[in-house]
Formats: sequence, C-alpha cells, structure tokens
Amino acid sequence: MADTIQKSNLLFRLIDPLRPTSDHADRAFRFTAGRISWMLPVGIGIGLLVISAVWGVTDPTQFFFSYLVGWTFSLAVTLGCLFFVLVHHLTKAHWGVVVRRIPEAVAYAFPMLLVLFIPIAFGMHDLYHWTHHELFDPSSPEYDPIIAGKAAYLNQPFFFARLLFYFLMWSIIAYRLYTLSVRQDVHPEHDIPKRQRTVSAWGLPVFAVTTAFASYDLLMSLDPHWFSTIFGVYFFAGAVFAAFAFIAFMALLLQRRGGMLKHTITKEHYHDLGKYMFGFTAFWAYIAFSQYMLIWYGGIPEETVFFRHRLEHGWEYHTTALVFLHFVVPFLILLPRASKRALPLLGVMTVWFFIMQWFDLHWLAMPVKDMLYGGHAGFHLLDFTCWLGLFSLLIAATVYRLSRHSLVPQNDPRLAESLHFENV
Repeated sequence: MADTIQKSNLLFRLIDPLRPTSDHADRAFRFTAGRISWMLPVGIGIGLLVISAVWGVTDPTQFFFSYLVGWTFSLAVTLGCLFFVLVHHLTKAHWGVVVRRIPEAVAYAFPMLLVLFIPIAFGMHDLYHWTHHELFDPSSPEYDPIIAGKAAYLNQPFFFARLLFYFLMWSIIAYRLYTLSVRQDVHPEHDIPKRQRTVSAWGLPVFAVTTAFASYDLLMSLDPHWFSTIFGVYFFAGAVFAAFAFIAFMALLLQRRGGMLKHTITKEHYHDLGKYMFGFTAFWAYIAFSQYMLIWYGGIPEETVFFRHRLEHGWEYHTTALVFLHFVVPFLILLPRASKRALPLLGVMTVWFFIMQWFDLHWLAMPVKDMLYGGHAGFHLLDFTCWLGLFSLLIAATVYRLSRHSLVPQNDPRLAESLHFENV
C-alpha cells in the first residue's frame, strides 16, 4: 500500500511540475530564503505599476511608451535566458549545469509577460502610427501610400495573432525543457538529456525566427517607414547581453542574501559568465556598428532617417553615451581576467548591464514618440517606474519558481563535472 502511494505521488510530481520537490532535493541545493524573498519584489512591482498607471492618466502617451520599453526589457531578458538553456543542451556544456536552473526559471515567465502585455494592447493607437485607419484611406488627406502598401502585414488582427503565436512557441519550449529538468530531480530517466537536446534542436530555429519577427513587430514597427534587415540580430544581441548579467545577478543574490549555492557556484562559473558578458558586449557593438555602417554607406533616405532622429533634438548625446557606456566602458572593465573573478565588481557590472540594456531600448523607442508627438531627448519618471515595476515582477516570478524545486538540476549526468569545473 505504501509503495502504491509513493508511486502515485511520484506520478503526480511528474505530471504537475508546479508541485514542490524540495523534499527530494539535496540540502545543499534547497531554497531556504522563504516567501518574503519573492513577495517583497511582487509588492514593489505592483506598487510601482499602480503609481505609473495613476500618473499615466494625465499623460497616456508617455505611459504607454515607458511601459513598452520596460516590458520589452523584461521580455528581452527572458528570451536571452531561453537561448542560454537551448544552447546549453545542444552543446552538452557541463560548466553551466549548476546555473542552468536560473535561466530555466526565468524562461517560465512567458505566460506572465503575455498578461502584462495587456496595457500595450490598449495603447496601440498611441504607440503604433500604422494603427491609424486614415493612413490607409486614399480619400483621406493623411493617406500614406507607404504604410498602406504594408497593410497586409501591419494590421491589428494579424499583429495580435503573431504575438500570440510567438508566446505560444516560447512557452511550449520553455515549459518542456523545464519539466524535463525537474523530472530528472526525482526520477533520473537515462533518456532525459537526449529529449532535452531534441526539444532544443527544433526549438532553437523556432526561437530565432520568432525573436526576430517579435523585434520587428514590437520595436521596428514603431516607425513603419523605416526598416533594417539586421534589426532582429541587434535585438537578440542585447537580449543575451542582459540575460547573462541576470543569471550572474541572481546567482550572486542567492549566495549573498540566502547563503545558498555557496559551494556550488564558484568563481570558475562566474568567470565563464563574465566571459559571456564580455563577449556579447563586443557582439552587440559589432552588430550595432554593422547596422550603422550599411545604412550610412547606402545613403537611402528611408533608412538614414532612423539615425537622423537620434542625432538631433538632444538625442545625439544619448547616442554618444550609448557607444561609450554600452560598449567601451564594459569592454575595458571586463577585458582583464581578474575583473571576471572579482565578484563585487562583477555584481556591479550586472546592474550596469541592466541599465544599459534598458537605455538601449529607450533610445530605440522614445525618439519615435518625440517625432510623432513633439518633444526633446530626456527621461520621464514613468520611464523608471514602469521599468523597475515590471523588472521587479520578473525577479519575483524567477525567485518563486526557484523556490519550488532544487536550485540545480539534480541527477544531471554532467552535474559532477560542473561542480568541479575549473577554467584553464
């Protein structure tokens, strides 16, 4: 009878990965920080968003643009973490096994982000100029033949259908990889790593296509006259740039505040995370320069207008700051080996990466608002409250998910190698 109950409980755990499995986890890998660790950021996030919504009543356009930037930042971090998990399985990397549960937990947040998209849906008319029906009416004085020529793609029903498809695919991939991972904690089936690689094999190209099109729809279509074939890669570079910083940030937070994983994630693992942070700093700069160089060299007005808007009305200072603060400063700081192994410095750089990724998205979106509604470069308090409110909810969702299961993928065949990993 007891054996039957045990098997039933195990089956329930396999079917329902939301059920905690901490009783199966090794004590060194348990989450011990308590509910306050995720309830506090929930309270902060909701409070900041309520303040933003109340303030936004007086300036809805500013609210919707600020909310879009903050929401896209959280989406970018989540996508970057999903990319980490996909590549980790495909390459059979062993160094990152001990940190893999963090990006797995982040990637589980796609359904929450879809719900948080609702305010943007209500602000479509303010955000996206192509939603104005008069632009498609030849009899209207505001008729725009360029935008009208894109009506088959730029229309709200198709926009929402695409967005739902993106989130459906991202959620399926993330859910499948996460459930296989936590199933391995309680029932080490020998074929789970193979099944994870199979999901990653078809999930990676799906991720690439949907991420690129999502960047077109959410950011590039803010200015429907402008286009760039490299924009999807630019968005991807920034997403992974922020994701590695978030993984390092959460690992440091767990160790410092909760005393967890102290002898599991070591300087050797932080060194590798630092190398990826450094590498994607350079990769982002390469893609950003490639986009600028090709547009400058081509000299086509419908393309160069993108940089024109960002080199006037005060935005030229933001553009200059982006070059130095998003690339030059982190590149020079993370270049030495010692800086990647100095945990206080690495912790500061993770926060720096968050700020720079948000600054980059702000630089992409806000000049469009000024172009459509008038204004000059600068920051509004709503920019910060929306960003920090949404980011707090992402942190809360991540910590809550981490509290439900072991903090590392137990019974992973590469776990022992990861625990004893050393950089050459």
